[in-house]
Amino acid sequence: MRRHLEAEVLPALTDARLKFQTLVAANVLSVAGREWVAEEAMLREEWAALVGTEAPPERLADLRRAVHDANAALCGRIRAGAFDDPNAFHALAQRLRPLVEAKLKTANPRHLEAVRRPG
Repeated sequence: MRRHLEAEVLPALTDARLKFQTLVAANVLSVAGREWVAEEAMLREEWAALVGTEAPPERLADLRRAVHDANAALCGRIRAGAFDDPNAFHALAQRLRPLVEAKLKTANPRHLEAVRRPG
């Protein structure tokens, strides 16, 4: 579908607003495609980073909910000051950085490459 939008629909459009909306739709399809392929593996990695060695739920829907809940719990701990100490913050940042990079790679791989480039 994305290729159809880019190869067939986009070249036929003359309205700048419709071209922009079509580009947005093509981008959304790209992101959704990458997420669909990597979702379960990424959720399992996120679960491990957030929860540790506890076994994750088997069903994907349960895993989604559990990761959501683990993120909400982490947010609560952050708000409560659990990571105000610089050492605790640094340890948390080190633990979460690979997750953030993986999500950015899925959402916008070119942006991650630009961020990693020196200078």
